[in-house]
Amino acid sequence: MTADLTAWQQERIGGLRETPVAPPRFPSVTLLAYHFWDEARQDAQFERVEGAVLESWRHCGRLRTCLVLNRVTRHIERFAERHSPWVTLRESPCLVPGDVPSMSVDCNANLHRYFDTEHVLVIQNDGFPLRPGLEAFLGTCDYVGAPFVRRTTGNRLLGLWPRFAVGNGGFSLRTRRICEQAAYYWGRRYCRLLRHDSRFAREDAYYCFVLPLLERAYRRSMRFAPWEEAARFSYDSLYGGDVAALPFGFHGQGAFRTFVERGLLT
Repeated sequence: MTADLTAWQQERIGGLRETPVAPPRFPSVTLLAYHFWDEARQDAQFERVEGAVLESWRHCGRLRTCLVLNRVTRHIERFAERHSPWVTLRESPCLVPGDVPSMSVDCNANLHRYFDTEHVLVIQNDGFPLRPGLEAFLGTCDYVGAPFVRRTTGNRLLGLWPRFAVGNGGFSLRTRRICEQAAYYWGRRYCRLLRHDSRFAREDAYYCFVLPLLERAYRRSMRFAPWEEAARFSYDSLYGGDVAALPFGFHGQGAFRTFVERGLLT
């Protein structure tokens, strides 16, 4: 099996398109992905997002899905029409082609506007479910994503681990209430206090470090998954550490390669 994520996705996309999608199982969850490229690459890059959506449906059943884009093309419209009424398209003027900080700003300010269910499962073209198991993470916390602060002596001494160990936003499950609160604080304060291209404005750092550290009400009311649960939910190789079993999902080429090399994904 290839350890290259893009090649793996290209090999699977045809079969996924032909495979019937399982009936809906989780009406309380909306699947959401961002897609923002320049005109020349918008359609060419969309296949990976399509693959991530279809992989998610394969393991979770058909989920109500929202795609947030900088522009809607006819190619993307056809995908939504093919899966109507389950796929909706939302354009955001905040999104700059290929610019990840612009996605974080939009996510901080507007994520809650894109869904009306109790939960949102955020995926990316390199982060999505790899097996069934979504039900294990519903109703337990307001935010779960892969651990993204390493368990080192230095991080322990600084108080970063395990307090801020969770979690990576590239593949994450969030409640509507945490998204609403994050947007409230962003509009009230942090859209002006934080440079939009800074590390602390990055949407997962904002949700999981800045607000818990600086906003007492947010810290006391929001429930973040404990490290052990987050590790079962997802893996990102930036965290490092051993991987003994395939988690529910992943984020990043490095994580995918780790699964293949250790025989966890075949």
